[in-house]
Amino acid sequence: MQQQKFIGRFGVFSTIVVSVMGVGIFSYPRELADAIGNDGWLITIISGIITFGLLYIIYKCVKLNKFDTFTNILENNFGKFIGKLIAIVFVINNIIFISIGMRIFDEVLKMFLLEKTPTEFIIICMILVGTYLIRGKIGNLIRFNQVVFWIMTIPLFIIMLFSLKNADFTNVLPILQNKPIEYLKAIPVSLIAFTGINIAYLIIPYIKNDDNTSRILVKSIGFVSIFYIVVTVFSLFVFSLEQTKVLLWPTISMIKSIDMPGAFVERWEGIVMSFWIMFYFTTFVNAYYFSAEIIKDVFNIGSINLAPIIISPLIYVVTLIPENIAEVYYVKSKIMPIFSLITVVIIPLTLFGFSKVKMKGVK
Repeated sequence: MQQQKFIGRFGVFSTIVVSVMGVGIFSYPRELADAIGNDGWLITIISGIITFGLLYIIYKCVKLNKFDTFTNILENNFGKFIGKLIAIVFVINNIIFISIGMRIFDEVLKMFLLEKTPTEFIIICMILVGTYLIRGKIGNLIRFNQVVFWIMTIPLFIIMLFSLKNADFTNVLPILQNKPIEYLKAIPVSLIAFTGINIAYLIIPYIKNDDNTSRILVKSIGFVSIFYIVVTVFSLFVFSLEQTKVLLWPTISMIKSIDMPGAFVERWEGIVMSFWIMFYFTTFVNAYYFSAEIIKDVFNIGSINLAPIIISPLIYVVTLIPENIAEVYYVKSKIMPIFSLITVVIIPLTLFGFSKVKMKGVK
């Protein structure tokens, strides 16, 4: 794969960041407020450290297997049948992850912007746009991530600073008032927000300079963690703990609460929706591409352009299964932790163990 190494440092950094930070960032403050109160920032730091450890294990797995493709790595370590089966588990995880995000995306879009537009039409449009980007191969996907990274992060951070106009900075107090067991229970809630790190299996084999990879991984997870901390703390500054708990999407409410007399932006709903679309689409298209790549290798399909024919109908059906937003978040809280545990923790650790044993056998 030496001749295919074309992804630079910023390509790796931006791809991991935009894949991890999806629409979950808009509900993240509420979920942590429910779980651990004012100490959400501390749990985010702990989750960031754990996530980097898991991401580093993914990197070592790929490196031990000579930077081969994800499906080949699984087949070489677990055998063809079990390897393909595990690869399909990753696809199922991605489909559920994409579908939950798409349904949340659809509900918010209809609430603030497209009230009378059918859900089915919005889903089909998103899938078609994602399919079009997939057909451009991984190089175009990386370039897309690099451009969108700046559009997503800098404007959102600047806009959130305006929300501090009427903030009460004492709302984050008191801190460290919870029992140790409560901190342990809150960590899985936060870790779900880092599920997108699986994209590393796709991009690491294409990294140009392998020597700096671990440093890039630290920076990417550090950036995501800091952004999550900022969003969580700012929500508490603006709304207080009790208000944050009852707001479905505190980050959206925080941006909508901005009141700047005489400003050139009259209605902030449009700004919110532009961020909402970008944050979801980047997560969606990266997970979609990763799934298409796995399907192509598992079923020996000649081109990645044919893989969406298998994946897109499943995304469409799964997205429509929940009847309302309450059911969506119920599925997210009950099913996603199980798949996240399997794909982000158990499989990488097992794969790392098998790869180490295999390398010793070769030596």
